[in-house]
Amino acid sequence: MSGPLDGYKVVELTSTVSGPLAGLMLADQGAEVIKVEPPLMGDLARFMGSSRNGVGAMFSVLNRNKRSVVLDLKNEDEISILKEIIKDSDVLIENYRPGIVQKLGIDYDSIKEINPEIIYTSISGYGQSGPYAERKVYDPLIQATIGTASAQNPEDPEFVRNVIFDKATGLTAAQSITAALLQKEKTGKGEYLPISMLEAGLYFLWPDAMWSRTLLGEDINLAADLYDTFSLFKTKDKSLAVILVADPDFETLCKFLDCNLHETPEFSTLLGRVENASKLTQEINSRLQKLDSSFVGKRFEELGLSFSFVNSLDEVHEDPQVIDQGSLVEIEHPVGGLMRYPKPPFNFSSQDSFPKTHSPSLGQHNREILSNLGVEEETIKRMEEREKMNADMLKQMAELAAQQDA
Repeated sequence: MSGPLDGYKVVELTSTVSGPLAGLMLADQGAEVIKVEPPLMGDLARFMGSSRNGVGAMFSVLNRNKRSVVLDLKNEDEISILKEIIKDSDVLIENYRPGIVQKLGIDYDSIKEINPEIIYTSISGYGQSGPYAERKVYDPLIQATIGTASAQNPEDPEFVRNVIFDKATGLTAAQSITAALLQKEKTGKGEYLPISMLEAGLYFLWPDAMWSRTLLGEDINLAADLYDTFSLFKTKDKSLAVILVADPDFETLCKFLDCNLHETPEFSTLLGRVENASKLTQEINSRLQKLDSSFVGKRFEELGLSFSFVNSLDEVHEDPQVIDQGSLVEIEHPVGGLMRYPKPPFNFSSQDSFPKTHSPSLGQHNREILSNLGVEEETIKRMEEREKMNADMLKQMAELAAQQDA
């Protein structure tokens, strides 16, 4: 057995991040995930970001433990093949813009006619209706709409340098799917799950970022925004995060630095430290920057302060806690070569070694899956020939682009 979802079959009609992450979570937990990709390019994430030998880093992380089938959904015969795959599947995940699946004849109402117990998950940007429904959506647009960019800097909004709501949506979708599967075990009924980045983002953002906008009416004791209470300082050789929400912790820091800032009215309370954060940072740094991080870290441990040094992206894999937990694995991808990425943050006793399989090449499992469906050999060969021609075309385009860049 390869995990708690062993035996469940998922059809993934998604690309880039949110949908593939949902499929990844299910695959990492043992589900059979069939990734259906369009001809020629496949999932655009195959070409996004760093790559080696044509294998994209992001695609490899998000699509391990899956099988890839190429189907042209503008072709009625291949739509019929897709429906045959869906007939005995438990879950379908799609992230087309609203209205596209209806045009293709693979919307929930159509699919439940052939598979009444399907868990059909539609991931969208702004939802299935409304004035923004038709927009092409990317994570920064959600950051703008729900206030995250403003939360970073109200005077000069900034994006979080991470597609946090693409990923929050993928995680939300995966959890909702497993809940729906549990419900189906009890009731025998399928489910339609429309999940938007907008609502997943608000759900994710609200508890802390909006605690000053949650209580309505009068007689509210307003508090400083949580993210304004976090502090970053600098030692001689490293940046340092310290949590100084509690007055006794701030006093401990001041005594360590041999100063009396904790007795100064403008810094003696949390509100004061937030309101005068820039000045406080200057005062603390003027003392901390004379000290080595190794000395500071040792003393902070002894004093019981909550702290962490800031790792650069190139230092994360060297962090002693990350090493101790075995949080990152190094694997040899058969095409992409040596890679490093995180193992799943869960570990079920029923699971085999990780990863079970590497990210697939485009259409790698066409023959295997279509043969099992009873698709005629002539059709399979036609599709294989199409993909060979497409691969040759892409190779020629890449070689031409390389010549032009030289």
